[in-house]
Amino acid sequence: MKFSNRVMHIPVMATMLIMLMAIGLRAQTLAEVAADPSTPARASSTNAVSFRRDGLVFTSEGMSTQLRVHGFVQGDGRFFSSDLKGNSPDTLLWRRIRPIFEGTLWKVLSFRFMPDFGQNNPLIQDVYLELNVLPFAKPRLGKYKTPISLEVLKSDSEFTFVERSLAFDLVPNREVGAQIGGSLLSKSVNYAFGYFNGTLDGSSGQTFVWRTSKEAAGRIFFQPFIKTRFDFLQGFGAGLGGSAADEHGSLPSLKTVGQNSFFKYSSKVFADGQHNRLSPQAYYYAGPLGLFSEYNISSQEVTKGSISARLHNEAWQVTGSVMLTGEKNSYSGIHPSYAFEPNRGIRHLGGWELVGRYSRLGVDPAAFPLFADPKKSAERAAEWGVGLNWYLNRFARIGTDYEHTRFNMVSHKLSSLHSENVIMSRIQLAF
Repeated sequence: MKFSNRVMHIPVMATMLIMLMAIGLRAQTLAEVAADPSTPARASSTNAVSFRRDGLVFTSEGMSTQLRVHGFVQGDGRFFSSDLKGNSPDTLLWRRIRPIFEGTLWKVLSFRFMPDFGQNNPLIQDVYLELNVLPFAKPRLGKYKTPISLEVLKSDSEFTFVERSLAFDLVPNREVGAQIGGSLLSKSVNYAFGYFNGTLDGSSGQTFVWRTSKEAAGRIFFQPFIKTRFDFLQGFGAGLGGSAADEHGSLPSLKTVGQNSFFKYSSKVFADGQHNRLSPQAYYYAGPLGLFSEYNISSQEVTKGSISARLHNEAWQVTGSVMLTGEKNSYSGIHPSYAFEPNRGIRHLGGWELVGRYSRLGVDPAAFPLFADPKKSAERAAEWGVGLNWYLNRFARIGTDYEHTRFNMVSHKLSSLHSENVIMSRIQLAF
């Protein structure tokens, strides 16, 4: 059996291992209860296993060890306008299928394991351990989201839109590495800094393949009013993320919100040197209103044969939302005040959220024509979108977005790209 085939089976094997841990934890607790005559007869059912809003929880006697099992499933539809149907047919797909296993060991060691079976491509998204002895300094080791981008760090199950903006193309998603992070001054300052395996812009690193990028990455985020009496300022936060790496090898293509490539480097063009990223970011939430934005810069040394250059690509995005049904908006997600139960009256129609976004990405003009073909790749892309999210209850959500992306070409007469118009829909179930 080839090594690649073995890797494909790792998520399944690891999932079975975690389930066996849960069964063992349950059996251990029952044995402890049985061995102690003073323990009430109902202790095993009340302490060992419980089903809560945040998942199925297995707890050992004394609450020192806990396993929480939950997850989410996202089914998507993408429906394109006629001018792109040749390259981007209408699609229905399982975007994400992610069981999540997380918890604590002996109250000091946290763990998380999250495989993904979506898009017919099983892989491991998160797998890490974190030491929780000091709340202001928590070491973490494994694969997880790189602490740079505000948009990326937002939970995958709490996206405002179906897909991330164009700004995502210039930052990493998940990487293998080690970091130390925590919060200071009553959680008004949050930080994370670490050393990572490195990965291409807009992508996730492979769990079991060590690269030689030597990437340092970090982020610091301030919420200066979170503990004040000024309610209208408590939801404000601003910060800065960035990374520095020595990158060699392949270069990424840049994709639209509809997951179509609009920029590709020419053949025999490679990353060859310093790769720096910078991401100033901020958000503001007040009552039903929400707003967050970031500006991403990716600077990469590239080479083609004997010719080298440093290219500076830039992107930014602004996303706004309003809860039409009045719920409190937040970066960490929405909890509808009333579930969808029309038989109980007009107020029980779930939560409704109106969303809007604008994002732009610009490629360094120096990339053309030597490092990229001006006939096939766009110099700039601008995207705007509007959408409506319906939260049927805490576990079910339906979202529909309309996205329009316009391209600016170096040579308009030779352009092979059209504007992209796509309606994107998602049904999400989470437990």
